[in-house]
Amino acid sequence: MRLHLGVTIDPELMREIESLRGMEKRSTFVEHILRLGLREYKRSRSRKG
Repeated sequence: MRLHLGVTIDPELMREIESLRGMEKRSTFVEHILRLGLREYKRSRSRKG
């Protein structure tokens, strides 16, 4: 089941998302970028500890 998440973001970030996503649905692209970011965040935290 998918959940709806409403967020506000900086206009420059929105422009960057729009320029990178191409023909991919925005929600699909943002979910992909979030997964990549979370993976990297977890990786960086495990290196610190």
